Amino acid sequence: MVRNKAKSLKTAMAIVGIVFVVIAAKYFLGIGTQYSATRTGYVSKEGWRNWSASYIMLDGWMQHTLHTETGTLHVDVKTESGSISMEMKDADGNIIFLQNNIGTSSFVVEVPGKTVIKIVADHHKGGFDISGNTAAAALTGQLFLYGEEHADKGILEREFELWSAYYHKDGMRDLFVELPYYSAEFLNLWMRSDNDDILNQLYQDWEGTAMYSQDVIAFYKQIKQDCPETIFHGTDVGHQYDTTGNRYLAYLQESGQDKESEQYQLALECIEQGQYYYQHSDNVYRENKMTENIIREFESLNGADAMGIYGTAHVGITAMDYATHSVPCMANQLYKRYEDALHTKDLTLVENAYMVDTIQIGGKEYTASYFGKMDLSALLPEYQYREFWRLEDAYADFKDCPTTGNVLPYHNYPMEIGNGQIFVIAYTKTDGSVIREYHRSDGSIWQGNLATEEFILPDVE
Repeated sequence: MVRNKAKSLKTAMAIVGIVFVVIAAKYFLGIGTQYSATRTGYVSKEGWRNWSASYIMLDGWMQHTLHTETGTLHVDVKTESGSISMEMKDADGNIIFLQNNIGTSSFVVEVPGKTVIKIVADHHKGGFDISGNTAAAALTGQLFLYGEEHADKGILEREFELWSAYYHKDGMRDLFVELPYYSAEFLNLWMRSDNDDILNQLYQDWEGTAMYSQDVIAFYKQIKQDCPETIFHGTDVGHQYDTTGNRYLAYLQESGQDKESEQYQLALECIEQGQYYYQHSDNVYRENKMTENIIREFESLNGADAMGIYGTAHVGITAMDYATHSVPCMANQLYKRYEDALHTKDLTLVENAYMVDTIQIGGKEYTASYFGKMDLSALLPEYQYREFWRLEDAYADFKDCPTTGNVLPYHNYPMEIGNGQIFVIAYTKTDGSVIREYHRSDGSIWQGNLATEEFILPDVE
């Protein structure tokens, strides 16, 4: 896979990338219908230098966000039939350019910093010639990250549904996974092979890890069968560097790849990351490298959208790293860079209550949404499990109750947490006894993570 970084794209050429994505919508984003297209242009180390494009019968719309410096954009539009419209907004949502039913015309747009562009085409046949005089710009698409519990069959089924029925079906092709660079490259080779030898070898390498699951294998086989154009991107540090990693380097050499090639250097860098991580047991290092690696892969796509699957500990945009709570987690760091181009969802969270109970406190009955139980035996041997209820419309009754200092970070809950909510948590111990705690979400921060805090009831239940 060829990855040409365009770290210093010109703003005008970033718009070109937008047009490219619109033109290639059928193949990359699935927005609209495209019957034929021709594109010419070239890339240098400085990014897009010029571009022209022509297409016919494109319907639909495309919206994209550019993070640029100020400058000007010159656009020449040629229209043979149909129409095309363009709208640009600044970071505050103010319209800086709007033109409907563009025919054969030319226009110049002053481009501020962050710019949102929306292009609408209606059976348009024609083309663009674009040039600009702008400072450097970074072009990115939209990044959709999903948090999982590794090897959970139900979550894997949901992830496949998202990828196959929504993203891949709509034209997305790039799937980011919590694997080393070289493991994902082996998956890409396997996707083009007529047997499962490569996948089976990876499975052997995964023994002793959460990936060593037939449910995981079934997930990848489903993707190969139903989404054959998928391209995997591995962004973790070099797990299995002495098996998978070394085997991939040997494969590259046997295939005639020079040691200075991009693939060889990326694989070698990933191996070195894995060696450092395991030698030092440094989870902060891993979190930071995962972030660097995903930025490298995402920005190599030159504006295409992507989906990613990671452990839930890495996808909270307000969370710290799960091991030390000393640095922002991967998605938190990414959000600072991409802002509203990043979207995250924790698939381990329960979206709807399993049932609705009634809990009485101090003589008053509260509607209590029940969100199930969580096994604690592996973490706390003296406990069996804990159960979660949310008391509806109860915050005003308990907002002034004194707190104990006992906190529970949001990521320990099986559902989404909002400020101004009351929770009942029942811990069942191995001897059958039950400890009940009452928690309040006030937006408090504990070691960099949002957390609820236990409070003392005014009256014993």
